[in-house]
Amino acid sequence: MFSKMKLNSIFRIIQGHQITDEEIYKSIGLGDIPIYTSSNEIKGYWDKAIITQSDLPCISYPSKANSGETFVQYDIFDANNTAVLVPLPEWREHIVLEWAALKLSNIFLRIATSKEGVSYLNKEIVSELDFEVPDKIIQKQELKTISELKNIKLYCDKILSHIQRVNNLMLAVEYQKYQATAVPASEILSSISGNSGLTEEYVYSLINTTEERKYKLLTGSMDVHNTLVIPMCPHPDNPDINIRVYQGEGIHVVRKGKAGYVNYLPYGNYALNDDAYILEKKGNCKLDVSLDWLTNTHRALFYEYATKSDNGTWNKTAFFQHATFNIPDKAEQDTTIAKILALKKIENKLIALNVAIVSVLKKETA
Repeated sequence: MFSKMKLNSIFRIIQGHQITDEEIYKSIGLGDIPIYTSSNEIKGYWDKAIITQSDLPCISYPSKANSGETFVQYDIFDANNTAVLVPLPEWREHIVLEWAALKLSNIFLRIATSKEGVSYLNKEIVSELDFEVPDKIIQKQELKTISELKNIKLYCDKILSHIQRVNNLMLAVEYQKYQATAVPASEILSSISGNSGLTEEYVYSLINTTEERKYKLLTGSMDVHNTLVIPMCPHPDNPDINIRVYQGEGIHVVRKGKAGYVNYLPYGNYALNDDAYILEKKGNCKLDVSLDWLTNTHRALFYEYATKSDNGTWNKTAFFQHATFNIPDKAEQDTTIAKILALKKIENKLIALNVAIVSVLKKETA
């Protein structure tokens, strides 16, 4: 094993340059050398290169907006906002570049400087970086382990993506028997609005209260599990009255932000700010409806009543005026929910596996 050395003792560092769209446009037809962006995508082609054939293979990495990416390059290229590490001749036979790239990706993420929210890797910082190169056999072993873990994570990500897509769809289930069809939402559900001014800042101002904290605070966040639990407290806009709270089962609807996103709320104690609604089952509804089933099989329907923007809003009025539901027999609802819960268990196991893999990868590439 070699001792730690400065990175510029192992690699020649080429800081790279910026290539404008105008320069690329004027060079159309002059060459076929690819120009890579910082994310290793091809921006265009021309007749210039940042390295020579003798420099290959080498490592490239974004010098601007780096989020831990490194790429091993095997062919001639030029690059925009991208730096290059070329192994020095005396080091080339001692380094597995794919291993070095993986190791450096995490290190670069830690040492990048930031200006106005954009990360930078300047040549001076990279040059003085301490880097330890173990025996080549160890590099290959570590690379094999890291690659296998990354492949497992990619496979998990692919399955999780499919599950997420299913979660966001109107599930196409063929039911055998219906209690009723085309039932207006207004005949099944009623809404509870949030408390204006019930912000995190206001909640934190209650830190010294001795009241029991038993109400889960629902907001515009899609996560209803890791949320603040608050006490009964005066209304932020009118201290003479308390905030509105809700005890029971319901559906959490994001009103503003990721508008139209819904969560099933099991029986419990809840409070909400004005970025969310709770929908509860009407007391006079004669249909046997599972709110868990309604939530998890009709996500797409709730989304239909949200404006399409990053900070959209959910149109409660239009939902209650126009949304309808086909309500199957309760036993069929329960069967569907059982399948959804089984899928959720798989999803949770995959998420836990991904977390474990990421933790191991951080240690392996530290």
